[in-house]
Amino acid sequence: MSDRDTSRRQFLTIAGSAAAIALAGCSGGDGGDGSNGGGNESMDGGSMGNESSGEMDGDATMEGPVTIRVRIENVAPTDFYGMDSSTGGQVWITPGAFAVHTESNPIFTEGEPASIGLEGLAEAGPPTGFPNEPGPLDELGEMSGDMTVVAAGAYTPQNTVADPNDPMGEVPGAPPIAPGGAFEFDVEAEPGQKLSFASMFVPSNDIFFAPGSDGIPLWPMDGSPTEGDVTGAVELWDAGTEPNGEPGYGPDQAPAQDSPRQGAEEGGVVRPLSSVMDGYSYPDVGDAIRVTLTPQ
Repeated sequence: MSDRDTSRRQFLTIAGSAAAIALAGCSGGDGGDGSNGGGNESMDGGSMGNESSGEMDGDATMEGPVTIRVRIENVAPTDFYGMDSSTGGQVWITPGAFAVHTESNPIFTEGEPASIGLEGLAEAGPPTGFPNEPGPLDELGEMSGDMTVVAAGAYTPQNTVADPNDPMGEVPGAPPIAPGGAFEFDVEAEPGQKLSFASMFVPSNDIFFAPGSDGIPLWPMDGSPTEGDVTGAVELWDAGTEPNGEPGYGPDQAPAQDSPRQGAEEGGVVRPLSSVMDGYSYPDVGDAIRVTLTPQ
C-alpha cells in the first residue's frame, strides 16, 4: 500500500474514539463496480435523499413513506492536481452527515458563521467533528425534536478498516472516497420532506460539498418522489473557518496536517466557494461529484 493510500484510509481517524460511536456498524447497499459501498446511521429511523432532474411516474397523491436509495459518487479525474500534491493529484470526498427535514437546510445558514460541528467536518473530515466537541451529528440530533429535522445520520464506506494508530482498535478507518468510489444508502421520505448533507472536499482547508439553503426535495408536496440525477442542487461551500491555501499543498489542510485543528482562525461566514475568489483551482461541482436518487 502506498503512503498516499495509507493517508486516505487513515486521516479521518483523527477524530478519536468518538468517531467509532457514530460510524461503527454502519451498513448499506453495495457501491457498484469500482466503488466503495456505503452505510448510513440514522438518529431517528428515517433517511435522506437529494433533489433530482426527473420524477417518478405515478399518482401524485400516493402515500408515504417511500424508500429512496441515495448514491454519492466521486467522478473527479485522478489528476486534477499535481502528482506531488498531498492526494497524488486526486480529489477525495469524505464520509458526511445528512438530515431529512421539512424547512431550510439545518446544517448551515449561508452568510452566518459555521457551527463548531460543521467547522470540524469542513476542516478535518469526520461527520463527528473535532475530538471532545459536538459534531454535526450531535447538532442535528438536538434539532430532531422540533419536527423540522425528521431524521439525521452519517454515511460512510461499507467496509471499514482497523486503525493501527489506535491500540484499542476502536476507531474505524473510515476513508474518504477517491475517484471511482461511491457512498450508497437508503432513506425514507414522505411528501414535503427534503435532504441536506455535507462532505468535506479534500484537499482543502475548509471546503465542503452541500446543497443550498432549500435542501433537495425528496418528495415535492405536489408531485411524486424525486428520481434521477440531482447534482445540480449541490455546490462547493467555504466554511469561513480557516484561510484557504493552495489545494494539495497547504500544510494546514487534510490530509497533510498533523492535527485536526491545525491552521489559523478565519472568523468568516459560510458562503459559496464561487464567491470567494481565492485564486486557486477547483473542479466544477458536476466534474467532481454525482448525486442520484432512486425510489425503491
